[in-house]
Amino acid sequence: MACYIQVCEEEGAESMELPLESDGTLLLTTLAAQFPGACGLKFRHSETHTLRGVRLVDDRLVPPEDGWGCVFICSYPKGN
Repeated sequence: MACYIQVCEEEGAESMELPLESDGTLLLTTLAAQFPGACGLKFRHSETHTLRGVRLVDDRLVPPEDGWGCVFICSYPKGN
């Protein structure tokens, strides 16, 4: 059974579910297929209320310490 995470284009926008790989990572190509130009993900931390970036390793987005349990926001290169 596939696992999914919620991703939106900007904070507060409607989210879309994207499938995770069997190792719990999200392929950058999966993200970019639904959100063209996206180069990563960020999320608002529940305790500090600041934005945190999601680590990208070998074109795979790695789950944060607390897992994929919130809505993630696409990151785009500056100027886009």
